[in-house]
Amino acid sequence: MKKKGWLKYTIYTVLIIILVLSKEYVATQLKADFNETFRINLYFLTIAMFINVGIGLILGLEHLISEVKKDGTWKINLPKITIMGLPSLYFSLTYFLGFSNNQFLQKVFLVDPILSTLIKYGTNFILIFQLIFGYVVITSFYKHSGKSEDSHSIS
Repeated sequence: MKKKGWLKYTIYTVLIIILVLSKEYVATQLKADFNETFRINLYFLTIAMFINVGIGLILGLEHLISEVKKDGTWKINLPKITIMGLPSLYFSLTYFLGFSNNQFLQKVFLVDPILSTLIKYGTNFILIFQLIFGYVVITSFYKHSGKSEDSHSIS
């Protein structure tokens, strides 16, 4: 049993290292592309976001694996995904909303205050929210064997 634990966490760590190195490569490409064209490449931003969300998913993967082994019906922790997941998704999409030329989206999603915060405090919070989003999504699913009114089934 102990060897399985070592192997499992080694695999998790290797996957996270691969994703972090991939993210750094994408960030380097994004910076080089920006220096050459003076435009933000949404393709590289999308890849970077998926990598960050992927790291969050890996961090919560153990929870999902333990839930898969249980008997019962799948449920969603709706308060968690609503209160933690939606705001983290919102801030995860900051770049896309900010660099969108769609005035409707910018007004609906209050892009100007976010961009002001970006200019003032930096962009590190976006990465953190992307990690949180991945983690919240994967840990919001669980199996429940009894009857409960406050959980939501998935079929």
